[in-house]
Amino acid sequence: MSTVTEKYSAPTQDEYNEYYHRYVSLARADNFLGTFASQPHILHTILGNLSAEEASKLHEPYTWNLKQVVGHLIDCERIFSTRLLRIGVGDETPLPGMNQDIYVANLNYDLVTMQELLDEFAHLRGANVLLAKRLTTESLARRGIASDHPVSAKANLFIMSGHVEYHLAIIKKRLGLEA
Repeated sequence: MSTVTEKYSAPTQDEYNEYYHRYVSLARADNFLGTFASQPHILHTILGNLSAEEASKLHEPYTWNLKQVVGHLIDCERIFSTRLLRIGVGDETPLPGMNQDIYVANLNYDLVTMQELLDEFAHLRGANVLLAKRLTTESLARRGIASDHPVSAKANLFIMSGHVEYHLAIIKKRLGLEA
């Protein structure tokens, strides 16, 4: 039986398309599951007390307001969790990519509060933490095709975590919270 450290060690670059390296490189392998589980809390800490006006404000040069960014994180959490599940269990059906702009344009994030969006992300991530714990080292090593490229289930987990880290850095910059 592998240790938690081995189970969540960083994927090798042959486990994912080079496009995703910017996300995988931001995911922390030293405490992967802890970081993965804590990201909803971090988002809530940064965004949970914004006024409705600030949450809906567009910060140039960006094309999405902060509610739409959180909505994008929700969309990606759904898409990537499907990939994680299907690849992790050995489903070899190729999985399509996604057009992020269509999701943001059609899911009406401005009709709900920031708190509702943060809660939705937290619920999705909580389910994905439980799934990640249940997947074995062998399951995480399985590979499938997503967006026309090979990817392992483990790399998919790291992409999910790194994608949130990527957007957290942008959110902090937009709000003047850079370290």
